[in-house]
Amino acid sequence: MTTISPMRTLLVLAAASLAPLAHAQEYTRYHGGWRGPFLLYVTQQDTGAQGPPAVYDGSLQIADDGSVRGHLPDAACTLIGSSSDFVSPANASLELDVSGCKDIRFNGHFAGKLINNPVLKYASLRLSSMRSLDAGTAQVSAILRR
Repeated sequence: MTTISPMRTLLVLAAASLAPLAHAQEYTRYHGGWRGPFLLYVTQQDTGAQGPPAVYDGSLQIADDGSVRGHLPDAACTLIGSSSDFVSPANASLELDVSGCKDIRFNGHFAGKLINNPVLKYASLRLSSMRSLDAGTAQVSAILRR
């Protein structure tokens, strides 16, 4: 029969109780890797969305130096740019150049925000094209997780 010391039991319980806190801390900084579905759509000021959004799985990597790289493989989009703190180290302002997309309306310069929700363990990404299209403005939105 194996006996477990009271101290060891206490350490195991302490570690188990801190695990959710450690996971929530992953969302207190925007730096690091993100994955999730990206919605690509075009909006027009008067009428809203132009057709249904296209949804693509993708990833975004934000380095400690603020550089950003991302990829939406099925859309053939590559994202490259920079980030900086927005209000706090949990949220970011992003400036991204999107290129190579099958749908050429989404190629170009985008700006927006990545807003973390540490309690619900996700971040919301919202980017708008910095150029106007005849049909409206290209938008990228995503709900991303670690």
